[in-house]
Amino acid sequence: MKKMKQKTRGQWERAVLVLSLLIPTIIMLALFVINRIYPFGDRSFLFSDMYHQYMPFFSELLHKVRGGESLSFSFNVGIGSNFLALFVYYLASPFHIFSLLVPESHLMEFMSYLIVLKIGLAGLTSYLYLKKHFQAEDAKDVGDAPESLWTKKRGNDIGALFFSCFYALSGFMAAYNYNIMWVDCVVLLPLIVLGLERLVKEGRGGLYCVTLALSIFTNYYISIMICIFLVLYFILLLALEKDWVHNIWKKGIPGYFALYSLLAGGMAAVLLIPEVCAILRTDFGDMDFPKKVESYFSVLDMLARHCMCVYTERGLDHWPNIYCGSAVLLMVPLYLMNRRISIREKFCRMALAGFLLISFSTNVLDFIWHGLNYPDSLPARQSFLYIFLVLTMCYEAFRGVREMEGQQILYSFLWALGFILFCGKFIDHEDFELGVKLLTLVFAGVYAVLLYLYRTRQKRMTLQAVAVAALVMMVAESAINTYGTSVGTVSRSAYLGQQEDYKALYEVTRTREEGFYRLEKFTRKTKNDGTLTGYPTASVFSSTLNSYVMDMYQRLGMRHSKVYYGFDGATALVSAMLNVNYMFGESEKYENSLYTLLGQSGDVFLYQCNALLPFGYVAPLGFDLPEGFEGNGLLLQNQMAEDLGAEGMLFRPVRAEAARDDVVFTAQEGGYYYAVLTASGTNKVDCIGGSTDEEKFKDLKKGSVLYLGYLEKGQTITLTNGNEEDETPRVDADVYAMDREVLGQVLELLSAQHMEHVVWESDFLSGDITMAQAGRLILSVPYEAGWKVLVNGEEVEGALFGGCLMAFDLEPGEYRFEMKYVPEGSYAGAAVSAVSIVAFAMIQTIRRRRKPSAEPREA
Repeated sequence: MKKMKQKTRGQWERAVLVLSLLIPTIIMLALFVINRIYPFGDRSFLFSDMYHQYMPFFSELLHKVRGGESLSFSFNVGIGSNFLALFVYYLASPFHIFSLLVPESHLMEFMSYLIVLKIGLAGLTSYLYLKKHFQAEDAKDVGDAPESLWTKKRGNDIGALFFSCFYALSGFMAAYNYNIMWVDCVVLLPLIVLGLERLVKEGRGGLYCVTLALSIFTNYYISIMICIFLVLYFILLLALEKDWVHNIWKKGIPGYFALYSLLAGGMAAVLLIPEVCAILRTDFGDMDFPKKVESYFSVLDMLARHCMCVYTERGLDHWPNIYCGSAVLLMVPLYLMNRRISIREKFCRMALAGFLLISFSTNVLDFIWHGLNYPDSLPARQSFLYIFLVLTMCYEAFRGVREMEGQQILYSFLWALGFILFCGKFIDHEDFELGVKLLTLVFAGVYAVLLYLYRTRQKRMTLQAVAVAALVMMVAESAINTYGTSVGTVSRSAYLGQQEDYKALYEVTRTREEGFYRLEKFTRKTKNDGTLTGYPTASVFSSTLNSYVMDMYQRLGMRHSKVYYGFDGATALVSAMLNVNYMFGESEKYENSLYTLLGQSGDVFLYQCNALLPFGYVAPLGFDLPEGFEGNGLLLQNQMAEDLGAEGMLFRPVRAEAARDDVVFTAQEGGYYYAVLTASGTNKVDCIGGSTDEEKFKDLKKGSVLYLGYLEKGQTITLTNGNEEDETPRVDADVYAMDREVLGQVLELLSAQHMEHVVWESDFLSGDITMAQAGRLILSVPYEAGWKVLVNGEEVEGALFGGCLMAFDLEPGEYRFEMKYVPEGSYAGAAVSAVSIVAFAMIQTIRRRRKPSAEPREA
């Protein structure tokens, strides 16, 4: 009989464990069906950065692995980039290895449904944590009456399932579930914390070390926040120990915590050290600590975001996404009223939760939590830590509900009601609408009734009905909130429909070219189109981009931001200097003497650039971008042409007129025209008229260059604000005409001497050059630590053109160049990881051998 009960209990526990995985997964799948996400329709779960970054980067990873290329470097990421750094930041999840089994045409679906699986796994790991965290307390209940024990244990299991699902479908996940590389850390957090608790209470550090190492390996950035939290949580665990000296200090727990933490970082060093080296060369490496302490908003404003269906913040505002179920408004007061929980524990956990809340609204703490940088949109990226802590407290409160007085449940509901009414009175924010308040109040009221029934009823059938009702309400609330605040979609066919056309036209260029060259686009679908399709490009949107290239683009009037540099805004001269030989367009109207139409596939057109330079062109010794000319890349290029010895002005200013908020220009002669924004009033401009009838420019700043195309004499174009939400619609711009003859002189001067026999692979370049006279060889390849350059067999260090491109001052003679790239820190990282893994294995072996055989083996 006893074995039968144990078997039944085991089946029940396994069933609930499986449900903790299935319920969040099924909710997400249902939402996919509702939103007609493929294969249930033609929509795709490509949202925000997943659209512009993760899909293209995944595509490039598959291109490299299936093509047998090195993962060190890629010319399909910007004008050349450290691909290992990009891989570590975006693609290092062990789950991603399964993408190799998926056809490229269904890579999008692999990413989407992998997110669904990870959300389910977050529910599973948080359920495991809640059960294991209170395992010792459950063991104390063995002496209870069988009926009471059955009710309590199964009630606790349902409670753990309830709160674990809200962890998996929290406001953080609703806002950021498309960040495929972050979700792994959310999955691992409960296991890491469980491992830390085992380390402190039992001296067993295996689980802690391995899971933390896996987290750092998977995504070092979110792991920074986890590590800060672990230090704070370790202090909390120490504060909760009554006999601190005997239980903690004499056992050397602080030392073990430091040791296992360092080993975890060391085990992940194979990726961590090269990534740190790369990040220091981005704008994120510039750590400008805040000069003064500022607060973004009040604690009440933040707490109001516990309500369901509050709009998820993904922009530049600092609002944290902390929703984790309406029941939290009931359970936190019950937690504080629960007499079984010590005052010390309540104080410590509430203090930590309060500190996390303050961190969301204080600039200095916000800066520290995000790795000594402010996030570029997507705020409060550590909010899942707060959610995890709060839900743990809520579950602990739930475990004591049956020992509490019924009126305490009433008090908790009244507190929730008062809080919602108080927010409605004093919070005047567009996110806190009437529907938000009503929905939250309805669900909180139902949960209060169910808690009261759970507290007061004894019959098993009644309690089972209460459990089912609670789960139904949880599923409904999670689904409604996720549907209302998450699961953005795009047209699958629109995103992928032209990929085969681009690939076909790229193959055309490969049959025409032997040396190094790039392709770009007049209009782009994503900010990483070259990476998506698999061709060498001159644009990238990535947190790991080389900031020195971005600085050069900015000076030349091209598109740029902290995480993006784009080819848009390049003049014919800049295009030639970057070795852009071909352009894609979705119209045949771009053809003129600068661009010759070569072919068409579907609705995609291929143009050959007629203003060209060979790879490895030569300028006078010491030639560089001129100093000054901030905010006007065209004047800077005029000075470049003069420094090279060209006669005449490359870009000549012409008269344009202001018409209310617009700029109107009529060409007095046929030619090529560009404009420069002289004010930063708008980030979008529409050009009406011209050879293409209409062009839309975006991502603009003061100094941005606009290519207006070829205008016939008497042809008029109008520059107007393209942002309907802009409160300052005025457009200010200067217009310039390009002198085609001066451009020809510049290109002839630069191409007089150039590299020949160029061979290039993903991480290798070679070529020969014969210098008839001294000059500066300029390669359109950005310098990054890791490039090893051999000239005639001897390693050399070159100069920099524009602060980023590799350049070499050469005397007359013959030269053979061979260049190989190995990411900086790769060998050191591999060595540290190897030593750390060996050290961890030795420590675990020694500790196990020292333990008596009766003791349990270490995790």
